[in-house]
Amino acid sequence: AEKMALSSAGILTVTSSVVPSASDGGALGSAALEWSDLFLADGAVISFQDDQAVTLTSSATGLTLNSTMKMMFNDATQFVQGVSATVLGLGATDEIDLTATAIDINGTLDVSGLVDVQTGIVPDANDGAYLGTSSFGFSDLFMADGAVINLGDGGADVTLTHVADTGVLL
Repeated sequence: AEKMALSSAGILTVTSSVVPSASDGGALGSAALEWSDLFLADGAVISFQDDQAVTLTSSATGLTLNSTMKMMFNDATQFVQGVSATVLGLGATDEIDLTATAIDINGTLDVSGLVDVQTGIVPDANDGAYLGTSSFGFSDLFMADGAVINLGDGGADVTLTHVADTGVLL
């Protein structure tokens, strides 16, 4: 029975698998002769490593890297990883640079280092946010010379102004 056919148009059709003669014994293409396109069916799995420990699976919603494997960039210190079923890890040796018009974070933000703000911090609405809580208050507040604390809607009701080397003006 026919297992393979080569058409006059140069299309090779197989009814079973195409395999190398030994494990790690063949390549698809070469450094000088690359394939142009690869078409895989729904649910296709690309397996990597001799024991197929790393897989990339297609689905209707995208590509899934198996288990807690990492997608690495440059080296193992820069990666995206599904750390668990509920945690996504994003790692870098020095810095993660997010560039966008807006970055929307929905959830609790836990920062263990310094937060450097270059413009300002504002609530989402007037009287819409607070600093600290009755259980977790800040320890110190440092303000620059001439700093003004504005109280009341619009900031014009009462002001508390620092007068350098003198005191506070109400």
